Amino acid sequence: MSENDTTITEVTPNRISEIGWAFTQTRVLVAGVQLGVFDHIASGSHNAEQIAAQAKASLRGMRMLLDALAALGLLVKEGSSYRLSPESAKYLVHDSPTYIGSTWESDSLSHAWNQLTEVVHTGMPVWRVNEAQQGQSYFVSLIKRLHITNRAAACRLADLILSERHGGGLKVLDVGCGSGVWSISLAERDETIRVTAQDFPEVLETTRQYTVKHGVERQFDYLPGDLNEVELGADHFDLVLLGNIVHSEGERSSRAFFKRIVKALKANGQLIIIDMIPNDDRTGPLFPLLFGINMLVNTKEGGVYTFQEYQEWLTEAGFNRIEKLDIGLHSPAIRAEIR
Repeated sequence: MSENDTTITEVTPNRISEIGWAFTQTRVLVAGVQLGVFDHIASGSHNAEQIAAQAKASLRGMRMLLDALAALGLLVKEGSSYRLSPESAKYLVHDSPTYIGSTWESDSLSHAWNQLTEVVHTGMPVWRVNEAQQGQSYFVSLIKRLHITNRAAACRLADLILSERHGGGLKVLDVGCGSGVWSISLAERDETIRVTAQDFPEVLETTRQYTVKHGVERQFDYLPGDLNEVELGADHFDLVLLGNIVHSEGERSSRAFFKRIVKALKANGQLIIIDMIPNDDRTGPLFPLLFGINMLVNTKEGGVYTFQEYQEWLTEAGFNRIEKLDIGLHSPAIRAEIR
C-alpha cells in the first residue's frame, strides 16, 4: 500500500435502524403467546386458517404473524403448514413443564419500558416490585420462569460448593428464595443440608410446591417476611444465598444487609451472590446493563453493580475473601467468606 492509499470505512445507519426496530421482534413473540399460537399448533392446528379460527383472529393478520414467527425461528414453515420449533415446543406451550411464556401473557413489562423517557427524566419508577404490596403478586408470576432458566446454573453452583465443603449438615439461608432453585439444588445433593427459605409469605407458598416437587420438603424451614425486617439470628448459618436480590434492593439496602449477613454466619461461613454484573467500566456486557434499566423502571433504588463495587461493599461489611465463580450464566457468581 502506498502512502497515499487510505482505507475508507463507510458509516451507515443500518445498525441504528436495527436497534430501533428490535422492539418488533418482542411484539411478535408477545402476540404469539397472547393469541395462543403455540398452544393451538401443539393441539393440532397447522395452517393459518385453522390457527386463526382457534385464536379468533383475522386470517390476514394471522398469516403475517405466523410467517414472522417462522422467520424468528420459533415456528417451522413447510408449504402452508406450520409446526413448532424444538425451542417453542419446550418453552412456549402451556402444557410443557418448562413453559416460560407467562412473562409475556400480559403487557406489564412493555408498559413499564414504554415510559422509560419519563422515568429517566423524573428518576421515579413505574412499579416498585421489591416492596411487599406489589412484589408478592409480581414475583409469584415470575418464579416459574426463573426456576427453569436458572436451574442448570443452580446445579453447577451446588456441585462447586459441595465439592469444596467437607462434612455434611450445612445450614443454609436462602434469602428472597422465590422457587428455591438455588437451595433446592444443594438439598438434592446432600440430605443432611438444612435450608431456611426466606421470602414474602405468598411467595413461600409457591416455594413449598417446588420443594415437594423436588422431594426435599423435609429439609426446608420457612422464614416469612421482608428481608430487611426479618430476624436472621447470630452465628447460625454456614452459607447464605442471595440469588438475584441485590439488583432489586439497590446499594443502600444491600450494603446494610451484607453487615447483617456477617453476623448471621458462622466462622468460615460463606455468602454467594448471583446477579447481573457489568464490567468495571460499565461498557458491557449488554444484558446486565439493559437489566439495570429494567430496575430503573421497576424499582426505586435498584440497579446492577460491578465486581469492584461488590468487593468494596463486602470488605466493608467484614468479608475477607471475595472471588468470582463461573456458573455458566451471563455473569459470574460472587463468593465471599468470613474467617
